[in-house]
Amino acid sequence: MRISFCKIFFLIFLITFAKSDEPHCSKYDFEEKVLEKMVRMEFQMERMKSEMEQTAKSVDTKIKELQNLKDQSVTPTVAFKARVNANTAAPKGQVIVFPVVLFNEGDAYSSKTGKFMATTNGTYLFTIGLCMKHEKLLHVAILIDGVAYTKTNIYGDLYDDCVTADAIAVLKSGQSVWVQPSGSVSGNIIQHDSSYWSTFSGTLLHK
Repeated sequence: MRISFCKIFFLIFLITFAKSDEPHCSKYDFEEKVLEKMVRMEFQMERMKSEMEQTAKSVDTKIKELQNLKDQSVTPTVAFKARVNANTAAPKGQVIVFPVVLFNEGDAYSSKTGKFMATTNGTYLFTIGLCMKHEKLLHVAILIDGVAYTKTNIYGDLYDDCVTADAIAVLKSGQSVWVQPSGSVSGNIIQHDSSYWSTFSGTLLHK
């Protein structure tokens, strides 16, 4: 009987000890841990979202910078050529108008005023080809905002003669270029014929 009682007591002791070693986990502990994980995940997602937005903004900025560099490096087409269509008087100090426009890319030349207005900053080339009656002399200049950049004489010796001249200038947008007689003249009629034209032309070389 003593032996049985001892066995029973020992068995109860083992059961009690085993139960005391088992972890206790209530539903509140579980919910707290789940909530903590959800908060951490939400924080990580917000951080990832913020990093993605910053990366997208950085990419957009780089694209805009590259586009601006591309726009700055590309030289637009600005070019014109015009001529007279009849013998044309060229009084001293007055703009010579070339009314017949052969082409006008960029729409910078006016056939009404005879003036070219720069549409963008850059380096431009202007050329004139003018013809005079024989034994007549005309002094002409290519002017930029009223300042002569090129001067030349047109003189018809034994025959009607044509002379060309050019001017290269660095212009700012809005500056004007035109042709007009300057100095003393012994003849002020620019000749026009089907076999020779008096012309004024220009082009943007580099922006």
